[in-house]
Amino acid sequence: WSFSALLPEASQALVEPTSSGLVELKAHVNGTDFHVLVESVQRERTFGQTSLQVSGRGRNAYLDAPFAPQQVFSNTDGRTSQQLLDDVLTFNGIPLGYSIDYGLEPWFVPAGVFNHQGPYIGALSALVQAGGGYLIPHPSDLAFKVRHLYPTAPWDAPKADIVLPSAVVTRESVAWVKKPAYNRVYVSGQEQGVLGQVTRAGTSGDMLAPMVTDPLITSVVAARQRGLAVLGDTG
Repeated sequence: WSFSALLPEASQALVEPTSSGLVELKAHVNGTDFHVLVESVQRERTFGQTSLQVSGRGRNAYLDAPFAPQQVFSNTDGRTSQQLLDDVLTFNGIPLGYSIDYGLEPWFVPAGVFNHQGPYIGALSALVQAGGGYLIPHPSDLAFKVRHLYPTAPWDAPKADIVLPSAVVTRESVAWVKKPAYNRVYVSGQEQGVLGQVTRAGTSGDMLAPMVTDPLITSVVAARQRGLAVLGDTG
């Protein structure tokens, strides 16, 4: 999560970094608490008034640069994709205190296939994106949700459960986006991967999307989930 806020000059001492590190704020928005880190403090002075512009990210930014070190993540043993996420969130074998609500179908990754260099969040993202998913940081806790870009294929999506009356909408804008109507994609691993041909059911598969390669595509499960993410974002 990112945030920015305009504060009076008198609050400067409350938001500046200390010897203990960055200041953590709590923002209460529509009934939800967001715990955020003040990463930037800028003071602006004009005639007759002075203000502070502060900005930053949610507390899970501690897993990203510049707070987290650059590391090499790998698997010496065969692990599932979900187990690898838990392995990343450790330091010398000790858990960092984060929890993950894993919403993808796990798949097996043979030893030596996972190899990523960067901060913790980069390694997490690489594992999740391989299966067509994304990370949702918790607003206040040290936790993430892992969800698929399309839990249900867009062409099979049910009707909306909630309808928002137009009378309560203060502003609306609509933009039409043109994309190729792909209905087939090849998804491939690398040294120890699989080659998956993912085709939208009920179509001839005559519109081929650009091929996707990822070293973590090591099973049919990963190929199918990644293929759905590709084909869901078309047409």
